[in-house]
Amino acid sequence: MTNKNTKGYNKFFDLKMGFLSGLAMGMIVFFINWDHGIGIGLIAASKQALYTFLAGGVMMRMTENFASRISNTFIAICLAVFIPTIIAVTLTYILHSLKGTPEPLNSTIPTMILAPFGFLWWALIKRKQLGKTS
Repeated sequence: MTNKNTKGYNKFFDLKMGFLSGLAMGMIVFFINWDHGIGIGLIAASKQALYTFLAGGVMMRMTENFASRISNTFIAICLAVFIPTIIAVTLTYILHSLKGTPEPLNSTIPTMILAPFGFLWWALIKRKQLGKTS
């Protein structure tokens, strides 16, 4: 058994996409919460950035794995978007419902909006890289 996926990467975690998504979402959540104070905004942003780094790295790899392992393009893309989106939104809301985030629902909205598009974009890129566009 190998820890590599069909593209030759670690099959469980995407370090680069985890870092980029964590940085972006941390900044968004900081600006959503900064009017409650810079300290509170930094707490919310830090939780979001760390969470998105970890969960985003796993979810992006999950998206890639669905997109590359299922032969039917429509089913592969649907699963590659739907399953990671539901997991990401649910986990983000739970994270922000914990003590320290003054606007948990508002802090989840960027994930609700951006995650499906990000996962769709990534799934389509991975399908194209593998030549599985039909």
